[in-house]
Amino acid sequence: MVWWVLVLAILSILSYLSDVGVLSLHNIRVPGLNASLISLLILLAAAGLLSRTLWMKRKGRREELEKKVRELEGKLASLAPEKK
Repeated sequence: MVWWVLVLAILSILSYLSDVGVLSLHNIRVPGLNASLISLLILLAAAGLLSRTLWMKRKGRREELEKKVRELEGKLASLAPEKK
């Protein structure tokens, strides 16, 4: 999921640079759509990030990770020396 966020961040930076005139990416148009290529890529990256987040939520990954964290915290607490 980190890769989706990085791609979205890079595309957003490129879009900003294009808006301020450093790059000319908004001149590249997608046939059939009234949008620039950079806007379409940002939309696709955001949709990919959203679908991955929803898929992971449905899979229950978060609950598994929370359970694992609690288990590891318990092990860590048992390894720590007792204070007197």
